[in-house]
Amino acid sequence: MQRRSVLLPLLLVCAAAAAAAHAGGAECGLAERSGRARRDTRQAAQRQQAAAAAQQHAALHSPYPAPGTCATRLARGRRSSAGAGGPEAPRAPRRRRRAQEGGEQPAVSRALYFRGEGDQLRLKAEVELPRDAFTVQAWLRPEGGQKTPAVVAGLYDKCSYTTRDRGWVLGINTISDQGNREPRFFFSLKTDRARKVTTITDHRNYLANQWVHLAVTYDGRLMKLYVNGAQVATSGEQVGNIFSPLTLKCKVLMLGGNALNQNYRGYVEHFSLWRTARCQKEILSDMAMVTHEADAPLPQLVFQETLLNVKSIWSPMKDSPSLPQIEFTSHPGYLLDTSLDPPLCGQTVCDNKEVIASYNKLPNFRHKKVVRYRVVNIYDDHHHNPTVSREQIEFQHQQLNDAFSPYNITWELEVLEVKNSSLRHRLILANCEISKIGDDSCDPECNHTLTGYDGGDCRHMRHSSFNKKKQNGVCDMDCNFERYSFDGGDCCNPEITDVTKTCFDPDSPHRAYLDVKELKNRLQLDGSTHLNIFFANSSEEELAGVATWPWDKEALVHLGGIVLNPSFYGIAGHTHTMIHEIGHSLGLYHVFRGISEILSCNDPCMETEPSFETGDLCHDTNPAPKHKTCGDPAPGNDMCGFRSFQDTPFNNFMSYTDDDCTNSFTPNQVARMHCYLDLVYQSWQPVKKPAPIAITPQIVDRMGTFITLEWFPPIDRHFFER
Repeated sequence: MQRRSVLLPLLLVCAAAAAAAHAGGAECGLAERSGRARRDTRQAAQRQQAAAAAQQHAALHSPYPAPGTCATRLARGRRSSAGAGGPEAPRAPRRRRRAQEGGEQPAVSRALYFRGEGDQLRLKAEVELPRDAFTVQAWLRPEGGQKTPAVVAGLYDKCSYTTRDRGWVLGINTISDQGNREPRFFFSLKTDRARKVTTITDHRNYLANQWVHLAVTYDGRLMKLYVNGAQVATSGEQVGNIFSPLTLKCKVLMLGGNALNQNYRGYVEHFSLWRTARCQKEILSDMAMVTHEADAPLPQLVFQETLLNVKSIWSPMKDSPSLPQIEFTSHPGYLLDTSLDPPLCGQTVCDNKEVIASYNKLPNFRHKKVVRYRVVNIYDDHHHNPTVSREQIEFQHQQLNDAFSPYNITWELEVLEVKNSSLRHRLILANCEISKIGDDSCDPECNHTLTGYDGGDCRHMRHSSFNKKKQNGVCDMDCNFERYSFDGGDCCNPEITDVTKTCFDPDSPHRAYLDVKELKNRLQLDGSTHLNIFFANSSEEELAGVATWPWDKEALVHLGGIVLNPSFYGIAGHTHTMIHEIGHSLGLYHVFRGISEILSCNDPCMETEPSFETGDLCHDTNPAPKHKTCGDPAPGNDMCGFRSFQDTPFNNFMSYTDDDCTNSFTPNQVARMHCYLDLVYQSWQPVKKPAPIAITPQIVDRMGTFITLEWFPPIDRHFFER
């Protein structure tokens, strides 16, 4: 992933206001896919109706789609909390409070500014450091481009020459091995008796030049990291006292860096150290109070830095050029919460109804956009036998632009011709996990002739004299199953047989099939410049397409893109399949999401009326069940209390009706697509225009004849990656 960038600086009128930083609540664990089922071209309607109930049940409990359903690994659009898989808890408000309420002037406080060049501080030995339980809190405003790691504060052992990681550290470090990418707040701890250090990390990248409140606690059993009062990480690996009383004189607390010059650059304000592990309620109270009264009975408070006399508590490092600067900062009361949280059933800022309302109302938000896409057409080594023909590509391209151009979206085609016989002669499986082949369970998505009918799992076996045929130099198809070790390897020997037709062993490098991920890994196509279009087949009643959601981590890398069935691509009567899948890539759900893609009739995302917050998150599509009729559906079993469905969007491209029925997107859907083109896919567009600021400026403070305004950041990739 690319490094998350700084938000647009806030424009403040006649007052200096600091923006609050990102709160917890990571949208963790999501790797959704969307797919469109192949229409009824070969299967009888009676077979579909008989299997409908079983397919719906399987789709809810299987990580891979049953035939005729969508390729989804989590309930669509439901944000999950890290490690829990449940709905995400509300985020802590990203605001700072002034010390006292009322109409007073904003409190002026002092902050240390560290340049990151040898101005780190060391706590003087007169202060007794806590050794069993502790809490450290501070307000920070880190600058961008920090060292890795950048130490904000840390407890070190100055007597040890064998290890440098005893004690604890609060700072910023990258979680990526690619340079300075993905810098995040971290808290590491290693007690004197521990064998290794434990590090816990924030879910998201820090925001440069934004105020944030950090707190870390340790109670002898659990270490916790809080960002803006929200607990974002915890660990129970470390146990016991941090250090022995005998080594107290060896311990030194440092602020702004360490002896290795892993220094922090930015502001530190209201740094405090406690000899107890404060709970979340107390930390939230500390954030609101900012400073504690001097006469408050707080025996657990070791010290709180007010910067009235820095030299009385801190001393500079030896040969340090200078002390950090002390600067005055003022903090107005409540600052605007610029998080623009999505609804429970949404994913990103483009699901926020205020944002979509702006895209709906203002035509300049939906200005003409040209978007690049790349069709990956695989040939054999001699440039023969393409996956799809040129006529298919050209016809599909024409249909694509006919569908999107009325909505100010034009697609620019690039065709990549790959000459590779090894890839061309293999079956590319769209929705089969290779590890399921030959696992003693018939998996319909893997049931194909070139997988040996799921390695034999989906085929009735008859007794075979395997021992007589084993490794006899002939590929015996009666023995070419997992039960018989795939004929002892004879059917995967290229010197004996045509392995592109007989090698079913999932462990063989010569097997006749690949899954889509393997294909993408071999091609390694950049997903940040184009929407990549791949081709693959699936078994039985085949999926016509699978798309990557814009919020997927794969969206802009080589593993993203859209997978289509070459049998239907660019074929009259099936061209709307690609339009449908691109709709998913641009953030559109199925119009029947609120009825047919919910977990139960008590699901909070169930759509009882058109809504920006449930169902497909579009207020101009009526609730509808999944159906393939070009008209309102007949009563069925998945009604959830509905007696009938009327005025359903059956002619919408995001329905499951045929090409002769689907013909349009709604205004809300168009707004969502333009929003995601601004938020995520600017790099797909050859001409990049500044992304809009979706919300009007807000008044966040009034003071006499002065007001303070705050602008939201623009809806662009920087906003998305924070």
